[in-house]
Amino acid sequence: MRFTGKHVVVTGAASGLGLAIAQAAQAEGATITAIDRTASPFAGSRICDISDEDQVRRALAGLGRVDAVVNSAGIVRRAKVDETDMADYDAVMAVNVRGAFLVSKYALPLLRAYGGAVLHLSSGVATTGTRNRAAYSASKGAIVSLTRNMALDYAADKVRVNCLCPGFINTPLLANLPPERRARLVALHPLGRLGEAEDVAHMALFLISDHATWITGQAIAVDGGFNAGHSEDI
Repeated sequence: MRFTGKHVVVTGAASGLGLAIAQAAQAEGATITAIDRTASPFAGSRICDISDEDQVRRALAGLGRVDAVVNSAGIVRRAKVDETDMADYDAVMAVNVRGAFLVSKYALPLLRAYGGAVLHLSSGVATTGTRNRAAYSASKGAIVSLTRNMALDYAADKVRVNCLCPGFINTPLLANLPPERRARLVALHPLGRLGEAEDVAHMALFLISDHATWITGQAIAVDGGFNAGHSEDI
């Protein structure tokens, strides 16, 4: 198993993509430290608001060796710029950007000791526009820039930093779309389906594994071809 003897820290591990990634890593032998605002099903579960520096410092204290960190925690607020309440904007930036920044800040001394990997979860909206998610899109674009800067800053320490840009994932929210709207959404994907959490987890595990030791500074789409362009013959 790829992660036997490895220690992986995952934020947002109580649900969604973070949970899927943590479960997949654990199934391949990893010891998981799960960080979330709510309890997760892992023995190494730590309750933490990642936008709070003191809480992050305490959550990562005493972990010893860390081989990989996955920054998966994130929130979304739906609004255009002129309709966005600044409290919502601040909340999105606090979790999606400040949170990833803080977790990285306090994990890096642990990663540097042995080399390792940081994986941020960005989004397809970081590279392709979308409507009614102004703050969220800005936060995910910031994650791509943070990824590239960290990759350069810590390459000499043998710490690799990448990010994933997932597309539309088959969540309960999307499952409840009206059939005709769901069909239109599926049709936008050249591979003919929405993504599953496992699709993202498989790529995440590859990027933090020893099979990806010459990959850093990359923003990798996992989106069924959505961002490749229009598949219609126009």
